[in-house]
Amino acid sequence: MENYLDCQLPIANECNIEIDKEPLHVFRNNTTEEIPDKLAIYNATDGNYLSTLSKRSAENLRTYGEFAKMLSDGIFSGSSILNPEDVKVTDKLWNKGARYSRIMEFPKAYFNFNNDKYHLVLWSWTSYDVNWAEQFIFAPMCIQCLNGMFHADWKIKGLSKKNWNNKASIDAVDIVNAISAFEKYPEELEQMASSMIPEWQVKALFENTIAKIKDPIHSRVSEYRMRQLSNLWDGYKRKYGLNLYAVYQTVTDWASKPEGKGMKMNMIRTRSGQVADMIKSPDWNALINNKALAEVKQFATA
Repeated sequence: MENYLDCQLPIANECNIEIDKEPLHVFRNNTTEEIPDKLAIYNATDGNYLSTLSKRSAENLRTYGEFAKMLSDGIFSGSSILNPEDVKVTDKLWNKGARYSRIMEFPKAYFNFNNDKYHLVLWSWTSYDVNWAEQFIFAPMCIQCLNGMFHADWKIKGLSKKNWNNKASIDAVDIVNAISAFEKYPEELEQMASSMIPEWQVKALFENTIAKIKDPIHSRVSEYRMRQLSNLWDGYKRKYGLNLYAVYQTVTDWASKPEGKGMKMNMIRTRSGQVADMIKSPDWNALINNKALAEVKQFATA
């Protein structure tokens, strides 16, 4: 097995899965036939099956060790204030090794806002079944409530599942930009905290963004999501008041600590994207600029 344990932030031994690629066969008409353009992916250590990929995808697949080394090399080549000895790394396998996540926390890169402490975190994902495209997001995390501050501007790069030839990488420019945005982030939070919002507009924002089920024939609002958001909102509005900071804490809580059926990390990946989309929406921009939302359209309930 190739060694990726000598980089500045080595991958955890149990996650350093190398792979074997084997031709895929079927038994048909009393003969064995090879399926063209397909390879089965196995864990090279224990032989467990991980996925079936096209030959092109399999040949260009980056191992978890290579992915972790790319993150480590990129981060520390781009910043003199991020030090390996100050980083907390959490490596984890999902779906029996077919998927991998790395969370890197930088406790010494922090700021305080509204009696909350935030430090810098990198969320990153990849997979051997390509159901998780390579993706990494640098963002603050609220330490008290463990909410990730997911925002469109914090997503550095994501790799299309089908574009394995053009592997994404973190470089020095990405790190410099991320740290600069992190240092300026309290100003954005201050703008949220000073943007007051009535209850009906909070409901309208959720219905038009996160709780909206997009369907070309029958767009509607998910009652289940609205109940989740409403319960969280009740707590944050009591703590912070009727403002967009409380709204933002509500949606980041919903994204960071998902409840319900399904793989938790899948839900975090999906919901973090929904929060980022909300921040880019016309509804949010209207509120952050102290403009009233247009009349809410009536949607059928989910």
